[in-house]
Amino acid sequence: MRRPASRKLHDSFLAGIFALSLAITVCANDACGRAYTTFEKGLEKFSHRQFAESIAIFQKAVQEDPKDSDAWTFLGRAYMMQDQFPQAIEACTKAIELNPENAQAYTFREFCYFQTGRLKEGLEDSQKAIKYYRSNAFEPSLVWALDNRVRACKMIGRPDLVEQDLNVLQTYEILNKAIKHREWARLNEAIDTVDKAIKNMPKNPDMWFFRGVVNSNKRDFWNAAADFSNAIRCAPDAWYLYYFRADVYQQLGQNREAVRDLTAIINARPRLAAYRFICETGRLRDQGIRIDESPITMQDIYYLRAQSNCELGNMREAIEDLCEALKLDPTDTKALSLRAEFISESGKDDLSIKDFTEAIRQNPDDWTKYQQRGNAYLKLGKTKEAMDDFDEIIKRNPKDPGSYLIRALARNRNGNHEGALEDYTRVIELKPDDDDAYLARGVCLRALKRYKDALDDLTKAETLNSENKSIVMAEKAKLYVETGEEALARSQTAPLDRALAAKRPNYWLYGSIAGGCVMLAAIVLFVRRKRIGKTK
Repeated sequence: MRRPASRKLHDSFLAGIFALSLAITVCANDACGRAYTTFEKGLEKFSHRQFAESIAIFQKAVQEDPKDSDAWTFLGRAYMMQDQFPQAIEACTKAIELNPENAQAYTFREFCYFQTGRLKEGLEDSQKAIKYYRSNAFEPSLVWALDNRVRACKMIGRPDLVEQDLNVLQTYEILNKAIKHREWARLNEAIDTVDKAIKNMPKNPDMWFFRGVVNSNKRDFWNAAADFSNAIRCAPDAWYLYYFRADVYQQLGQNREAVRDLTAIINARPRLAAYRFICETGRLRDQGIRIDESPITMQDIYYLRAQSNCELGNMREAIEDLCEALKLDPTDTKALSLRAEFISESGKDDLSIKDFTEAIRQNPDDWTKYQQRGNAYLKLGKTKEAMDDFDEIIKRNPKDPGSYLIRALARNRNGNHEGALEDYTRVIELKPDDDDAYLARGVCLRALKRYKDALDDLTKAETLNSENKSIVMAEKAKLYVETGEEALARSQTAPLDRALAAKRPNYWLYGSIAGGCVMLAAIVLFVRRKRIGKTK
């Protein structure tokens, strides 16, 4: 018997349809700051086609939790990819015993039955795979089940049984074309193509989901939110759809709606919130991770809800969300740092330092945590500890002008203008065209009463960037006031006053217009009353 479509579709659909194969990339440099489970590590090996290694890891996962239906499912799938069909059938059967509605396990076992000539069992499994299919961010197992079923029915001479299946497959082929357009960044063509698929299957959540992804890529977030809402109406129990809608709500500043969707995910307690199509969403957007294989886990959902709660002013709830995230993964340095920031904003810098210190212990190469802890120390008046942290930043980045700028600002805040001057000078040595550094050094020189040098730096800052003109004029005015040169000070402030006056509303003019409108209304009312009187 020729191999049914699952093997064929591993080559075509894993590269095309949905691009939703179960895949995880573990961050080698620990940029994600999160630990992955044994199951997730097995998926990472599988995604790189290291099937033998993934089998060993999935075996360990089912030993750790014998009731883990997902682990048994993908142990079976890994066996299937190695042509170990009896072992695959056994593992998928165990998965089905644990979860009788496990569509993926039926799909993989169906393929193995067909491969071993057990057509009757294969057809029975295909029926159940189709029946129990739910919109799935893991992979389109529906397509595989349908394709295998079509091939088997043709082999037994019963193509009449699968006419409807063929129509569904044809629609998914249209979707596949839309996905290829997206892969080549032809986003408008992707929308036009998926619209054809939606016309064929208007209640299919997979189609609406993909449309929402493309609109999100286009930064058309309102339409993306509408698309994900349509998908949710078609599949209200598909938790990953709520994640994507929450993400676009956050982009739109609709944080109340984002909290609602993220709460729906938390209440559902799914294993993972999303696997793919998340390269530019939520937790990963600010990490520079541009691949579709990075996972979103439950602790990320708490993290994202914390962000929205913070935007809504619900700081207590935001801190509680981060505490929940850290219960799930104490190694999550990003959650530790954000909790420390929120605690610091609540005026409890002594407690925030504890979190920053733990984040540094777990990832000492992340210099940003030294900056955050240093700022917390400064708020508490612990100058020595603060400067030790800022010195550490310099040690780790001795040729980075930004590191010296950070320490200079800290020294300024601490009243150490001489030390700040040294750092500003070092910034300029490393980056001679840095207008901000000249501007900051000019202000520092004025604080040290070195007025001529300060004027030279302020002028240089304006020369390098004309947008600094108004700031420079204001700083020069302060300098001239300090040196007693009031005429020069006025020469700097007069243009600023004229510019400000031009932006102020002309209240006299507005008052005249308003008065005229009132007068006109009174005249109109008087005329109308006279006409009414004559009519009577």
